[in-house]
Amino acid sequence: MNIGHVKLFSWGGAALLTAGLGLYVVTFVKDLPAKRRLPDPKTIFNVLEAVHPEKPKAADLVAYEDVRRLYLPNCERCKNDPNCRHLNWTGKPPAPPPVEAETQEDRPPPRVAVSELVKILMVKVDLADRTHSEVLVRYRPKASVTNPSPAGGSYLKEGDHLATPHSGVRVEQISPQGVYFVFDESGRDPELLTPDEFDVGATIVKVVGEGEVMLPDVPSIPRSQAAPWRPEKTTAFGQNRWMLGTDDVTYANENFAKILADDVRTARHQDPRSGKYDGIEIKSVTQGSFAERHGAQEGDVIKSINGHPVTSVQEAINYAKMNANQFTTWEVVVDRNGKLVTFYFHSPQQ
Repeated sequence: MNIGHVKLFSWGGAALLTAGLGLYVVTFVKDLPAKRRLPDPKTIFNVLEAVHPEKPKAADLVAYEDVRRLYLPNCERCKNDPNCRHLNWTGKPPAPPPVEAETQEDRPPPRVAVSELVKILMVKVDLADRTHSEVLVRYRPKASVTNPSPAGGSYLKEGDHLATPHSGVRVEQISPQGVYFVFDESGRDPELLTPDEFDVGATIVKVVGEGEVMLPDVPSIPRSQAAPWRPEKTTAFGQNRWMLGTDDVTYANENFAKILADDVRTARHQDPRSGKYDGIEIKSVTQGSFAERHGAQEGDVIKSINGHPVTSVQEAINYAKMNANQFTTWEVVVDRNGKLVTFYFHSPQQ
């Protein structure tokens, strides 16, 4: 094939392409008015109606609540249902609800006989005026109570309660037969407790004949010349024990309103279970203040004074004023860090 043949084929191909392109342009221009017209709405509707929508598979559906909880973790159902599984796709059964441990407050205290709590050392019965009758008791180790007086005992009158945590036991009657104790617990009968019998086997008994006089063979006991302990400032002399100072007592009586306003900030405390008021909560204590020197700490909740429950500051003040001449020792029960602690404040010795 020579160059002439190549030129011939090239010109022929170019002519065919030019003719095809010209035919396409003529046809496009001829149909241009039809292409510019909008489609028939009826035709479009018929075509769309002829198409059947695809049915979704049931397994592909996801509940809206599951999707919402996936993006909103604060599920409302979980607030009341501990078994709410959220999007738990593991297939494991829901965990059983937690069993709330029984606390000491939920369990009723065991019944303990009064004879296992205290021992009667002395009974004084005044049949003419029963308000003068009193009994001297000593707390046994099982009572878990520290005997407040140096003699190792406590004087109780009719109507007085035992020390915390046995404040539910009260002296009802002091009689020649013994001491009757009653209980705040319903359905429990009173108990009679008498002093231990005197052991004459370990003593010397002298027999005196008729008309003879027995003189006591006891040496004279020298009377102490030491003055009563009356510190001016409140002084601690043992664990949770203070001897109130004379100056501090006078200052407290004259400035109790100022102490409450400047030294401490208090509020009524509510039991988180029942919602009832059950004490006086100390919100804050001023450093170096009168209240801090007497043992007050932030977070303490005062529960009772001498066995009398208090739920407000005014109630505590009224109780202290009404019983100022009745007690020489003030027992204040405080809930400190979840534990009940008893503080003893002794009035200055006369």
